[in-house]
Amino acid sequence: MWPRSEVIRSIENGTNTFFTLVGGKRADVGVVSGPNGKYVRTHADGYYNDNLLALPECPCVLVK
Repeated sequence: MWPRSEVIRSIENGTNTFFTLVGGKRADVGVVSGPNGKYVRTHADGYYNDNLLALPECPCVLVK
């Protein structure tokens, strides 16, 4: 598991990409800025949504 700050840095630097895959539907993970700083959200079908917290914790796969 990566600390959130490293995931954000990696996405912003273009070093790695992250995504969720649930029920055959892929959602890319992106970085957004909020009132308390940067955080990650999924992005699918042209919009950001807040479904990361609804996912069960699981081992992550790194795709380069």
